[in-house]
Amino acid sequence: MIGTGVINIQRIKAKFICLFFLTALVFSLGSIPGMAAEGSNSNLMAQVFDAAEADLGGIGSDDTLIITDIGSPAESYIFLDDFYSEFYGRDLLYTKNLLVVQNARNSPLWFAFFDKSSGKCTFIEVSYESKNQISYKVTENIDFDLLSKSPESRAAWNEKVNATVFDGREFAILTISNGWATGKLDYELMQCLELHNHFCPGVSSGFVLANWMEENYSLKEGVSYTVFSCPNWCKEDVFVKRWDATPGKGGVWMSALTDDEKEAIGNSPAGIFVVADKNAGTMKAVVLGFDFNIVNAECGAKADDPAWVSKYLADLWLMDRENWDTECLVSVISVMDIDEATLNEMKQADTNPYVILGLLNPAGNVNPSKNGITGV
Repeated sequence: MIGTGVINIQRIKAKFICLFFLTALVFSLGSIPGMAAEGSNSNLMAQVFDAAEADLGGIGSDDTLIITDIGSPAESYIFLDDFYSEFYGRDLLYTKNLLVVQNARNSPLWFAFFDKSSGKCTFIEVSYESKNQISYKVTENIDFDLLSKSPESRAAWNEKVNATVFDGREFAILTISNGWATGKLDYELMQCLELHNHFCPGVSSGFVLANWMEENYSLKEGVSYTVFSCPNWCKEDVFVKRWDATPGKGGVWMSALTDDEKEAIGNSPAGIFVVADKNAGTMKAVVLGFDFNIVNAECGAKADDPAWVSKYLADLWLMDRENWDTECLVSVISVMDIDEATLNEMKQADTNPYVILGLLNPAGNVNPSKNGITGV
C-alpha cells in the first residue's frame, strides 16, 4: 500500500508540472504581438460594418463602395477572415464593391464606406493594439458635383481637407469614390489604384500609355517589356501592376530628367519602353511622349481650381477611352532596334538612357541626327 501511495504522489507531481508548463505556454503565446488580439477580434469587424450601415442607412451591392487598407498595417491580417465574412454576408461583390489599397506597415487600419446614391461617406479608423475598438468615425458628403458647384462649397471642403477630416486621405477617398460612382472606372485601372492607393492624372496617364503599348506592340507569349520610366511620375505603378514589371525583377528603371533635357528631347518625354520578342529574336526601344497640356486644356479645369478639382477633372477625361486618340496626347518620339548590350548599358547607374540611344548627347543637348526620327 505504501508503494502505491508513492506512485500516486509521483503522478500528481508530474501532472502538476505539466499543468504549470502548459499555463506558462499559454501566457507566453498571449504576449506575442497579434496572438492575444487574434482571439478577441470577432466583434470588431461587425462593429465597423454596423456603424457604417447606421450612418449611411444601409449597405448594398448597387450603391456601396468600401475602400480599406486592411492587410497592410502591421498584423491587421488577423481581421481579414472576419472582414470578408461581414462583406460577403451583405451580398457584396469583390470586383464591384471593394478596393483594398496598399499602405505602409505603420499606418492605421481604416475603412471608407461610400454610398453612391447619397454621396455620403463614413470613414472609420480602428485601434487593435491594446483594445479592439473603433477609435475614430466621421460621415461626410463627398459628392464631387455638390462640393465643386460653387466657391462656397469648394471653400467648405477645402477647410475639411485642411482639417484632415479623413485623417489625410481626403483626396484619395474623394477621387476613387466619385470615379467609381460614374460606372466608368475600368476594373483593371482599379487594380492599379490598389497599388497606388489614390486616383490621380499621373496613374491615369500610365494606364493610357500601357494600353497604347499593348495595342501597338502586343503583349503576346514570348514578348516582354522593360520600362525606363524617365522622367518618372505616378505612372510607374501601372506598369508594375499590369505587366509585373517590378524593380526587383528588373522590369522598371526610374530616373529623372532636367527641364533642359526634357526640352531637348521634345514631345514631353514619358519614357523608353523596350520590347523584347523572343519568338522573332528582336528588341526595340520605343520612346514615347505624353502631353499633359492637352489633358489640362480639354478636361475643363481652370487655373484657379483647387488641386482636388483639377486633378479629378483630368482623371475623368482620361477615363474616357474616346479621348485616348486625341492627336499628340501620346506621341512616338523614336523607335529603334537595339541589342542586349545596349539594353544592359542603359541600366547602368551612371548613364542616361536617352544618351545611350543617341537622343541626347552627353552634355544633355539634343542629338539632331536621331531625335524624333522613327525607325533609326
